[in-house]
Amino acid sequence: MITELMELFLSFLKIGFAGFGGGYAMLSMILSESHKFGITLEQFADLNALDMIVPGPIAINAATYVGYLSEGFWGALFATVGVSLPSFILVILVMRFFSRYRESHLVNDILSGIKPAAVGLIAAAALTIALGIILLPGQQISNLFSDPLGTVSLVSLIIFVVTAFLNIKFDLNPILLTLIAGIVGTICLK
Repeated sequence: MITELMELFLSFLKIGFAGFGGGYAMLSMILSESHKFGITLEQFADLNALDMIVPGPIAINAATYVGYLSEGFWGALFATVGVSLPSFILVILVMRFFSRYRESHLVNDILSGIKPAAVGLIAAAALTIALGIILLPGQQISNLFSDPLGTVSLVSLIIFVVTAFLNIKFDLNPILLTLIAGIVGTICLK
């Protein structure tokens, strides 16, 4: 068990140090690492639904969830400390050197390069999760063109499209949309 706990800690420590762009940008890394601990795509999709209604930073919620599913309470604790520790260290370092390098063109150029990478990581995580939810269990994206009705869960696709439309067009509260989608999913997908 100690080996698994250290593996959880080190995996999430790595994510914490490499996860520029916030929790959503970290999701693709967390998804990749969580496969090592036996977390399925469906469980990861559940994590995203929970993140919308559970307070707290996404990366910490994700680490706690993955750690708990993998190794129970101690796994949750080790993963959460692992993903949180780099922020404490980096904030202390950044604050120490920020005033000295605030006007540095090199630092500004580095940050300008990190921004599009963070957006790409967010988009990759969103696409991976969307496909995991919309595709029927056991189906591959390659089957989408040969047998679209046998590959896609129509109820999930409708919930996805309607929720995205309502959020974009009417700027409805994402928490409200998540709760409504959960109720509709419970009724329609049973």
